[in-house]
Amino acid sequence: MWIDASSEEVTLLTSQYNDRFRSISKRVEKGIMIGIVVCAIVLTIGEVLIQYVPARLVLIETERLEGVSREP
Repeated sequence: MWIDASSEEVTLLTSQYNDRFRSISKRVEKGIMIGIVVCAIVLTIGEVLIQYVPARLVLIETERLEGVSREP
């Protein structure tokens, strides 16, 4: 069965679809941007932490094992 839709109905449906798509894409884009900012902040904090010797000794195992023989 063929449904005859007027051009006004098609334009209205297209407009609603575009509005919903823009709304969803704005939310997704905002989430991606927040994720990028959070990752950059965490990376910066990690880089600053490993500059301090006490934190580096706790966080990085190779720093503690430097110069230690594997065999007793």
